[in-house]
Amino acid sequence: MRRNGVRVRFTRYSVASLIATGISQLVLYGLYAWSGVGAAVASTIAFAVGAVPHFVMVRWWAWGQRGMPRLSRQVVGYIVVTVLGGIVSVLLTTAAEWLVQPLVADRSARSLVLNVTYVLGGLPVFVAKYAFLDRVFADRADQAERADLADRTEQADRADQPAYEATSSTRVRAANPVAPGTTSS
Repeated sequence: MRRNGVRVRFTRYSVASLIATGISQLVLYGLYAWSGVGAAVASTIAFAVGAVPHFVMVRWWAWGQRGMPRLSRQVVGYIVVTVLGGIVSVLLTTAAEWLVQPLVADRSARSLVLNVTYVLGGLPVFVAKYAFLDRVFADRADQAERADLADRTEQADRADQPAYEATSSTRVRAANPVAPGTTSS
């Protein structure tokens, strides 16, 4: 797989995640600060509201997936990894409310603490989520290319010589060095 493709996909995934996080942050702050609902309910709703556009953005924009093929597999994979990350965020925001509520009387100030906690709770799973989603959304050509690269790396490790990517489909191996004035035969 080309590194440039990975960079583009990861950048688009990151931008989609930032947009979804921004949406979730606005919903979380609005629900908690102005409607008076608890942290668990506010962060759960905020999480769900951000997850829907995130799925659409990562599927269509980051990984370039269109149409119905593999959609159910992608939806299930996305839901599993996203719910796991969401549970972490909801638990952390609920714990932050429990810790901060006796110390901070102003609900708006507590809302800011919850927003910071919500973002920090999502950071540990960010890269792992990308790696998982890359497997879920990658097309078969990407998966075959990854398997081929793993095979070549394993063969190179066994041969104790590095395999180098060539510009064509051929494999290039490092030559065994021969001392000057000697022959290789």
